[in-house]
Amino acid sequence: MPHRTIHLFRKGLRLHDNPALLAALESSEVLYPVYILDRKFMASVMHIGALRWHFLLQSLEDLQKNLRQLGSCLLVIQGEYESVIRDHVQKWNITQVTLDAEMEPFYKEMEAKIRCLGEELGFEVLSLVGHSLYDTKRILDLNGGTPPLTYKRFLHILSLLGDPEVPVRNLTAEDFQRCRSPDPVLAEGYRVPLPVDLKIPLESLSPWRGGETEGLQRLEQHLTDQGWVASFTKPRTVPNSLLPSTTGLSPYFSMGCLSVRTFFYRLSNIYAQAKHHSLPPVSLQGQLLWREFFYTVASATPNFTRMAGNPICLQISWYEDAERLHKWK
Repeated sequence: MPHRTIHLFRKGLRLHDNPALLAALESSEVLYPVYILDRKFMASVMHIGALRWHFLLQSLEDLQKNLRQLGSCLLVIQGEYESVIRDHVQKWNITQVTLDAEMEPFYKEMEAKIRCLGEELGFEVLSLVGHSLYDTKRILDLNGGTPPLTYKRFLHILSLLGDPEVPVRNLTAEDFQRCRSPDPVLAEGYRVPLPVDLKIPLESLSPWRGGETEGLQRLEQHLTDQGWVASFTKPRTVPNSLLPSTTGLSPYFSMGCLSVRTFFYRLSNIYAQAKHHSLPPVSLQGQLLWREFFYTVASATPNFTRMAGNPICLQISWYEDAERLHKWK
């Protein structure tokens, strides 16, 4: 029986290579595309600054525009994650929630809570890998349940897994026509907030505009120069150059405006046509694998971002001594 589905956008803010959204469309008679804006968590835990807020809001506006072009719309709901899901599952008679598989500690815990809510309220939960090249759980399993702590070991594990899964197809208007979308009147009550609504200063706007559309344009610009792509080596980049000497695509991958798998396979196509090309760890594909390496280690290491309680971090007995500090100065 077709589902009534909430698809939770978090970092997969795109319509290309979005496995969870595609699965939602293929299994549903009604689909609610939802982004939950938990401002309290984002401000207090993630410490999002003004530039990143602007990038996020621009990405949501772009996603809204792209969804409307396909006959759907994005519903931005402000509030605490678990409460929002509980309330709207009941309000909309939801039978399925789809989302990207989570790797970050808070959102892994939240995914577990969503599954518990599903058991309590009677809806199914489907999560699919969309933010990384590989399923990090498979990497951990092949390494005996622990993260590989060297890049060499990590690449060995990947050699056992083979190439990443190929990107899923782009979504079309026909996909959305097969199931009902939210009423436009309903959507008006769940619009993307403006920076002024969140008290974000406008003077902090960045020339790096957020969104899938901008990200894809930047991607195409870089891939046009196939010689540069094939010969790219990270040690030769200049961190303080006036213009980026790397791709500058990192924020688009971070927010999920761009698919890392799409980039990986576009690079593979260019490498296949080149007489010579750079190799990991210094090539562009090597940079994607470094990203994957750190995601994998971070996903299975408690307190990865701090020293205390981090089992792979050297524990240093720091102390404060103003007199000794003064002598050192």
